[in-house]
Amino acid sequence: MKTVFYRKKRAGAGDVSAPELARLLLEALLDADEAAAAGPAPPDEDEELARRLREAARRIEGAEEVSGEELLRKMRGLGWLQREEGGVGYALAPQLLRALELRALRRLFAPPLRRQGSWPRAGGRGPHEPHGPEERWRWGEPLRLDAAATLKAALPRGVAELEPGDLRVRAGEGGRRLALALLLDCSHSMVLYGVDRFAPAKRAALALAHWVRAAGGWMQAFCIHDLAEPIPEGRLPFVRVLPSHTNTAAGLSRAHAWLRRRPAEERVAVLITDGRPTAVETAVGEVYKNAWGFDPLIRERTLAEGVRLRRLGAELQIYLLGEEDEARRFNLELARRARGRLVQTGAGELGSRLLLDLKRLRSA
Repeated sequence: MKTVFYRKKRAGAGDVSAPELARLLLEALLDADEAAAAGPAPPDEDEELARRLREAARRIEGAEEVSGEELLRKMRGLGWLQREEGGVGYALAPQLLRALELRALRRLFAPPLRRQGSWPRAGGRGPHEPHGPEERWRWGEPLRLDAAATLKAALPRGVAELEPGDLRVRAGEGGRRLALALLLDCSHSMVLYGVDRFAPAKRAALALAHWVRAAGGWMQAFCIHDLAEPIPEGRLPFVRVLPSHTNTAAGLSRAHAWLRRRPAEERVAVLITDGRPTAVETAVGEVYKNAWGFDPLIRERTLAEGVRLRRLGAELQIYLLGEEDEARRFNLELARRARGRLVQTGAGELGSRLLLDLKRLRSA
Protein backbone atom coordinates (compact mmCIF):
# COMPACT_ATOMS: atom_id res chain seq x y z
CA MET A 1 0.00 0.00 0.00
CA LYS A 2 1.42 3.35 -1.02
CA THR A 3 1.70 6.02 1.67
CA VAL A 4 1.22 9.63 0.64
CA PHE A 5 2.56 12.50 2.76
CA TYR A 6 1.06 15.97 2.46
CA ARG A 7 3.13 19.02 3.29
CA LYS A 8 1.46 22.24 4.34
CA LYS A 9 2.31 25.13 2.05
CA ARG A 10 3.50 28.06 4.09
CA ALA A 11 2.53 31.64 3.40
CA GLY A 12 5.33 33.23 5.42
CA ALA A 13 7.52 33.12 8.50
CA GLY A 14 4.54 33.92 10.72
CA ASP A 15 3.16 30.42 10.11
CA VAL A 16 6.34 28.72 11.36
CA SER A 17 6.07 27.41 14.93
CA ALA A 18 8.80 27.92 17.55
CA PRO A 19 10.07 24.28 17.36
CA GLU A 20 10.27 24.53 13.57
CA LEU A 21 12.07 27.87 13.87
CA ALA A 22 14.61 26.32 16.23
CA ARG A 23 15.17 23.44 13.83
CA LEU A 24 15.69 25.85 10.93
CA LEU A 25 18.22 27.88 12.91
CA LEU A 26 20.19 24.82 14.03
CA GLU A 27 20.29 23.40 10.50
CA ALA A 28 21.27 26.76 9.00
CA LEU A 29 24.20 27.08 11.41
CA LEU A 30 25.32 23.45 11.24
CA ASP A 31 25.11 22.91 7.47
CA ALA A 32 26.65 26.22 6.40
CA ASP A 33 28.99 26.35 3.43
CA GLU A 34 31.82 28.50 4.79
CA ALA A 35 33.43 28.95 1.38
CA ALA A 36 30.35 30.90 0.20
CA ALA A 37 30.86 33.51 2.95
CA ALA A 38 34.62 33.88 2.46
CA GLY A 39 36.41 36.43 0.33
CA PRO A 40 38.05 39.84 0.41
CA ALA A 41 34.69 41.45 1.29
CA PRO A 42 32.62 38.91 3.26
CA PRO A 43 28.86 39.62 3.36
CA ASP A 44 27.17 41.32 6.30
CA GLU A 45 26.30 38.85 9.08
CA ASP A 46 22.56 39.61 8.87
CA GLU A 47 22.60 39.11 5.12
CA GLU A 48 24.55 35.86 5.36
CA LEU A 49 22.39 34.42 8.15
CA ALA A 50 19.18 35.32 6.29
CA ARG A 51 20.53 33.50 3.22
CA ARG A 52 21.34 30.41 5.27
CA LEU A 53 17.90 30.41 6.90
CA ARG A 54 16.22 30.73 3.50
CA GLU A 55 18.22 27.79 2.14
CA ALA A 56 17.47 25.70 5.24
CA ALA A 57 13.74 26.44 4.88
CA ARG A 58 13.85 25.40 1.23
CA ARG A 59 15.81 22.24 2.00
CA ILE A 60 13.80 21.09 5.05
CA GLU A 61 10.30 22.50 4.56
CA GLY A 62 10.18 23.06 0.83
CA ALA A 63 8.95 26.60 1.59
CA GLU A 64 10.57 28.67 -1.13
CA GLU A 65 8.40 31.72 -0.42
CA VAL A 66 9.50 32.10 3.21
CA SER A 67 11.72 35.15 3.66
CA GLY A 68 15.02 34.66 5.44
CA GLU A 69 14.80 38.23 6.74
CA GLU A 70 11.39 37.49 8.32
CA LEU A 71 12.73 34.35 9.97
CA LEU A 72 15.70 36.32 11.28
CA ARG A 73 13.48 39.05 12.76
CA LYS A 74 11.29 36.46 14.49
CA MET A 75 14.30 34.71 16.02
CA ARG A 76 15.70 38.02 17.28
CA GLY A 77 12.30 38.76 18.84
CA LEU A 78 12.39 35.43 20.69
CA GLY A 79 15.82 36.31 22.12
CA TRP A 80 17.60 33.42 20.40
CA LEU A 81 20.02 35.72 18.59
CA GLN A 82 21.59 38.33 20.82
CA ARG A 83 23.83 41.18 19.76
CA GLU A 84 27.37 41.12 21.12
CA GLU A 85 28.64 43.95 23.25
CA GLY A 86 29.37 46.79 20.84
CA GLY A 87 26.61 45.65 18.46
CA VAL A 88 28.83 43.74 16.01
CA GLY A 89 27.70 40.22 15.24
CA TYR A 90 25.39 37.78 17.00
CA ALA A 91 25.74 35.44 19.94
CA LEU A 92 23.52 32.38 20.22
CA ALA A 93 21.33 32.06 23.33
CA PRO A 94 22.66 29.40 25.77
CA GLN A 95 19.72 26.99 25.31
CA LEU A 96 20.07 27.02 21.51
CA LEU A 97 23.86 26.78 21.76
CA ARG A 98 23.66 23.60 23.87
CA ALA A 99 21.18 22.09 21.40
CA LEU A 100 23.49 22.95 18.49
CA GLU A 101 26.51 21.43 20.24
CA LEU A 102 24.60 18.24 21.01
CA ARG A 103 23.37 17.99 17.43
CA ALA A 104 26.94 18.39 16.17
CA LEU A 105 28.08 15.61 18.52
CA ARG A 106 25.28 13.27 17.46
CA ARG A 107 26.20 13.73 13.82
CA LEU A 108 29.66 12.43 14.59
CA PHE A 109 28.54 9.52 16.74
CA ALA A 110 25.22 7.67 16.68
CA PRO A 111 24.67 6.97 19.52
CA PRO A 112 26.92 9.72 20.92
CA LEU A 113 29.96 8.97 23.04
CA ARG A 114 29.01 7.53 26.38
CA ARG A 115 29.35 10.19 29.03
CA GLN A 116 32.15 9.30 31.40
CA GLY A 117 31.75 11.96 34.08
CA SER A 118 35.05 13.51 35.10
CA TRP A 119 37.00 10.27 35.47
CA PRO A 120 37.63 10.15 39.27
CA ARG A 121 40.77 8.38 40.39
CA ALA A 122 40.63 5.30 42.53
CA GLY A 123 40.77 6.32 46.17
CA GLY A 124 40.17 10.00 45.36
CA ARG A 125 37.12 12.15 45.88
CA GLY A 126 35.08 12.37 42.71
CA PRO A 127 33.75 15.54 41.07
CA HIS A 128 30.24 14.71 42.32
CA GLU A 129 31.38 15.53 45.86
CA PRO A 130 31.02 19.30 46.40
CA HIS A 131 34.48 20.22 47.66
CA GLY A 132 35.51 22.78 45.04
CA PRO A 133 34.87 26.52 44.65
CA GLU A 134 31.42 27.97 44.08
CA GLU A 135 30.56 28.54 40.38
CA ARG A 136 27.61 29.71 38.32
CA TRP A 137 25.69 26.89 36.70
CA ARG A 138 25.99 26.82 32.89
CA TRP A 139 23.39 25.47 30.49
CA GLY A 140 24.16 21.84 29.66
CA GLU A 141 26.09 21.06 32.87
CA PRO A 142 24.89 18.49 35.43
CA LEU A 143 22.60 20.29 37.90
CA ARG A 144 24.39 19.65 41.23
CA LEU A 145 23.09 22.67 43.09
CA ASP A 146 24.64 24.28 46.13
CA ALA A 147 21.36 25.19 47.85
CA ALA A 148 22.81 27.74 50.28
CA ALA A 149 24.75 29.65 47.58
CA THR A 150 21.73 29.58 45.23
CA LEU A 151 19.36 31.00 47.86
CA LYS A 152 21.92 33.65 48.79
CA ALA A 153 22.14 34.79 45.15
CA ALA A 154 18.34 35.01 44.85
CA LEU A 155 17.62 36.70 48.23
CA PRO A 156 17.96 40.34 47.08
CA ARG A 157 14.93 39.82 44.78
CA GLY A 158 13.17 37.14 46.79
CA VAL A 159 13.23 33.36 46.44
CA ALA A 160 9.94 33.43 44.51
CA GLU A 161 11.77 35.18 41.65
CA LEU A 162 14.56 32.62 41.28
CA GLU A 163 16.23 32.85 37.85
CA PRO A 164 18.66 30.54 36.00
CA GLY A 165 21.44 33.07 36.65
CA ASP A 166 21.03 32.53 40.40
CA LEU A 167 21.84 28.82 40.27
CA ARG A 168 25.16 27.92 41.89
CA VAL A 169 27.09 24.65 41.86
CA ARG A 170 30.30 23.50 43.49
CA ALA A 171 32.91 21.75 41.43
CA GLY A 172 34.32 18.54 42.83
CA GLU A 173 37.94 17.95 43.70
CA GLY A 174 40.02 14.84 43.09
CA GLY A 175 38.58 14.06 39.64
CA ARG A 176 40.66 14.30 36.47
CA ARG A 177 39.21 17.59 35.25
CA LEU A 178 40.15 18.68 31.76
CA ALA A 179 41.03 22.20 30.61
CA LEU A 180 41.13 22.34 26.81
CA ALA A 181 42.26 25.26 24.64
CA LEU A 182 41.05 24.85 21.05
CA LEU A 183 43.04 26.76 18.43
CA LEU A 184 40.99 27.10 15.24
CA ASP A 185 42.77 28.25 12.09
CA CYS A 186 40.53 31.01 10.65
CA SER A 187 42.86 32.01 7.79
CA HIS A 188 41.63 32.17 4.20
CA SER A 189 43.49 29.02 3.17
CA MET A 190 40.92 26.93 5.10
CA VAL A 191 38.45 27.39 2.20
CA LEU A 192 40.80 27.72 -0.78
CA TYR A 193 41.09 25.45 -3.82
CA GLY A 194 37.46 24.33 -3.73
CA VAL A 195 37.77 22.53 -0.38
CA ASP A 196 35.84 23.75 2.68
CA ARG A 197 37.88 22.65 5.68
CA PHE A 198 36.55 25.33 8.00
CA ALA A 199 32.94 24.08 8.29
CA PRO A 200 33.98 20.57 9.48
CA ALA A 201 36.49 22.17 11.88
CA LYS A 202 33.78 24.40 13.37
CA ARG A 203 31.36 21.47 13.72
CA ALA A 204 34.09 19.50 15.50
CA ALA A 205 34.64 22.46 17.86
CA LEU A 206 30.92 22.59 18.72
CA ALA A 207 30.78 18.85 19.40
CA LEU A 208 33.94 19.06 21.50
CA ALA A 209 32.48 21.91 23.59
CA HIS A 210 29.50 19.72 24.56
CA TRP A 211 31.71 16.73 25.32
CA VAL A 212 34.09 18.69 27.56
CA ARG A 213 31.27 20.47 29.42
CA ALA A 214 29.39 17.21 30.06
CA ALA A 215 32.59 15.87 31.64
CA GLY A 216 32.73 18.83 34.03
CA GLY A 217 35.74 20.42 32.31
CA TRP A 218 36.50 23.78 30.70
CA MET A 219 37.03 24.68 27.06
CA GLN A 220 38.04 27.96 25.42
CA ALA A 221 38.23 28.36 21.65
CA PHE A 222 40.59 30.81 19.94
CA CYS A 223 40.42 32.08 16.35
CA ILE A 224 43.88 32.22 14.74
CA HIS A 225 44.35 34.77 11.96
CA ASP A 226 46.89 37.62 11.76
CA LEU A 227 46.62 37.59 15.55
CA ALA A 228 44.71 35.24 17.88
CA GLU A 229 41.47 36.13 19.65
CA PRO A 230 39.32 34.24 22.17
CA ILE A 231 35.90 33.28 20.82
CA PRO A 232 33.08 34.09 23.25
CA GLU A 233 30.98 31.01 23.94
CA GLY A 234 27.87 32.12 22.03
CA ARG A 235 29.90 33.38 19.04
CA LEU A 236 31.42 30.05 17.99
CA PRO A 237 28.58 29.15 15.53
CA PHE A 238 29.05 32.49 13.74
CA VAL A 239 32.85 32.53 13.40
CA ARG A 240 33.94 32.88 9.78
CA VAL A 241 37.10 32.59 7.74
CA LEU A 242 39.02 35.87 7.46
CA PRO A 243 41.20 37.15 4.60
CA SER A 244 44.30 36.76 6.73
CA HIS A 245 47.52 34.86 7.42
CA THR A 246 48.09 32.26 10.17
CA ASN A 247 49.75 33.40 13.41
CA THR A 248 50.14 30.04 15.15
CA ALA A 249 52.60 31.49 17.69
CA ALA A 250 49.96 33.95 18.95
CA GLY A 251 47.45 31.11 19.29
CA LEU A 252 49.86 28.96 21.30
CA SER A 253 50.69 31.94 23.50
CA ARG A 254 46.99 32.57 24.17
CA ALA A 255 46.48 28.88 24.95
CA HIS A 256 49.42 28.94 27.39
CA ALA A 257 48.05 31.98 29.24
CA TRP A 258 44.54 30.50 29.49
CA LEU A 259 45.67 27.01 30.56
CA ARG A 260 47.98 28.45 33.20
CA ARG A 261 44.96 30.01 34.94
CA ARG A 262 42.99 26.76 35.00
CA PRO A 263 43.51 24.50 38.06
CA ALA A 264 42.95 21.32 36.06
CA GLU A 265 44.89 18.11 36.34
CA GLU A 266 44.92 17.67 32.58
CA ARG A 267 45.70 20.59 30.28
CA VAL A 268 45.37 20.05 26.55
CA ALA A 269 45.81 22.39 23.59
CA VAL A 270 44.26 21.27 20.29
CA LEU A 271 45.41 22.99 17.09
CA ILE A 272 43.30 22.52 13.94
CA THR A 273 45.09 23.89 10.89
CA ASP A 274 45.57 23.22 7.19
CA GLY A 275 49.18 24.29 6.84
CA ARG A 276 52.07 26.19 8.31
CA PRO A 277 52.31 29.53 10.12
CA THR A 278 52.76 32.60 7.93
CA ALA A 279 52.68 35.43 10.50
CA VAL A 280 54.11 36.38 13.87
CA GLU A 281 53.86 39.39 16.17
CA THR A 282 57.04 41.41 16.62
CA ALA A 283 58.38 42.87 19.87
CA VAL A 284 56.85 46.26 19.04
CA GLY A 285 53.37 44.80 18.47
CA GLU A 286 53.40 44.75 14.67
CA VAL A 287 52.40 41.69 12.64
CA TYR A 288 55.19 40.36 10.42
CA LYS A 289 53.92 38.24 7.49
CA ASN A 290 55.60 35.98 4.97
CA ALA A 291 53.45 33.58 2.96
CA TRP A 292 56.00 32.74 0.24
CA GLY A 293 58.75 30.96 2.10
CA PHE A 294 59.43 29.33 5.42
CA ASP A 295 60.62 32.36 7.33
CA PRO A 296 63.19 31.55 10.10
CA LEU A 297 61.70 34.20 12.43
CA ILE A 298 58.17 32.78 12.15
CA ARG A 299 59.46 29.22 12.51
CA GLU A 300 61.55 29.82 15.64
CA ARG A 301 58.95 31.97 17.42
CA THR A 302 56.26 29.32 16.82
CA LEU A 303 58.48 26.46 17.99
CA ALA A 304 59.41 28.45 21.10
CA GLU A 305 55.73 28.75 22.03
CA GLY A 306 55.41 24.98 21.71
CA VAL A 307 58.28 24.56 24.18
CA ARG A 308 56.52 26.91 26.64
CA LEU A 309 53.43 24.69 26.50
CA ARG A 310 55.56 21.63 27.26
CA ARG A 311 57.10 23.36 30.29
CA LEU A 312 53.61 24.17 31.55
CA GLY A 313 52.83 20.45 31.46
CA ALA A 314 50.19 20.82 28.73
CA GLU A 315 49.68 18.31 25.94
CA LEU A 316 49.61 19.65 22.35
CA GLN A 317 47.51 17.79 19.79
CA ILE A 318 47.86 19.03 16.19
CA TYR A 319 45.29 18.05 13.55
CA LEU A 320 46.62 18.83 10.08
CA LEU A 321 44.00 18.98 7.32
CA GLY A 322 46.37 19.86 4.46
CA GLU A 323 48.73 17.64 2.47
CA GLU A 324 51.68 19.99 1.94
CA ASP A 325 54.94 18.21 2.77
CA GLU A 326 56.61 21.33 4.15
CA ALA A 327 53.63 21.99 6.46
CA ARG A 328 53.70 18.39 7.67
CA ARG A 329 57.42 18.56 8.45
CA PHE A 330 57.01 21.79 10.42
CA ASN A 331 54.01 20.59 12.43
CA LEU A 332 55.81 17.32 13.15
CA GLU A 333 58.72 19.34 14.57
CA LEU A 334 56.30 21.52 16.58
CA ALA A 335 54.68 18.41 18.05
CA ARG A 336 58.13 16.99 18.88
CA ARG A 337 59.26 20.19 20.64
CA ALA A 338 56.05 20.29 22.65
CA ARG A 339 56.16 16.52 23.29
CA GLY A 340 52.75 16.37 21.68
CA ARG A 341 51.22 14.55 18.75
CA LEU A 342 50.55 15.25 15.07
CA VAL A 343 47.54 13.70 13.34
CA GLN A 344 47.13 14.16 9.58
CA THR A 345 43.49 13.60 8.67
CA GLY A 346 40.79 14.60 6.22
CA ALA A 347 38.20 17.24 7.03
CA GLY A 348 35.39 14.68 6.96
CA GLU A 349 37.03 12.47 9.59
CA LEU A 350 38.29 15.30 11.80
CA GLY A 351 35.48 15.43 14.39
CA SER A 352 35.22 11.73 15.14
CA ARG A 353 39.01 11.30 15.12
CA LEU A 354 39.53 14.21 17.51
CA LEU A 355 36.95 13.04 20.04
CA LEU A 356 38.08 9.42 19.99
CA ASP A 357 41.72 10.49 20.45
CA LEU A 358 40.80 12.64 23.44
CA LYS A 359 38.69 9.85 24.91
CA ARG A 360 41.65 7.47 24.69
CA LEU A 361 43.94 10.11 26.20
CA ARG A 362 41.55 10.57 29.14
CA SER A 363 41.23 6.83 29.69
CA ALA A 364 45.00 6.23 29.69
